Amino acid sequence: MHKPLLRRATPGDAATLARLHHHLQSWHAATYPQVFFASPDPTALTAHFEKRLREPSTTCFLAGETEGDPAMGYALCTLQQRPLSLFSPPIRRILIEHIAVAPEARRQGLGAALLQEARRLAHDLSCDEILLDTWEGNIEAHAFFAANGFAPRRMLFRAVPLEA
Repeated sequence: MHKPLLRRATPGDAATLARLHHHLQSWHAATYPQVFFASPDPTALTAHFEKRLREPSTTCFLAGETEGDPAMGYALCTLQQRPLSLFSPPIRRILIEHIAVAPEARRQGLGAALLQEARRLAHDLSCDEILLDTWEGNIEAHAFFAANGFAPRRMLFRAVPLEA
């Protein structure tokens, strides 16, 4: 297996991110239809990614792109800084907000390379940790994250309001 090609995304890559995000959005909408829209407006989605890629705290990596072939995965990372408080020490972290690899390109090392690049970014930015967020139903992703050195940190519980 060859080493996947990686590069930092620029605002000009917003349409590529919107394309790659489609299957991720589709899975979320199919699994959690009360929380996610199946098909966000493509123009608005591209504008969203273009705006995000201009934010100084955001870094996005594209994977699998070769001459003449489009990127097949991405990881959208945000630097978070929490100051010292009464309850906790200061912390610098990278939050991997999205990581997605096109279904036809999975199991080729792209996802692992994206996580490795996020870890390298965290090191370069003198971060204390890297977090990512995943839904409880995404069992396949959980196994992938664990195989790449991530472990559960906390859990969110959900309830619906009582009826009157």
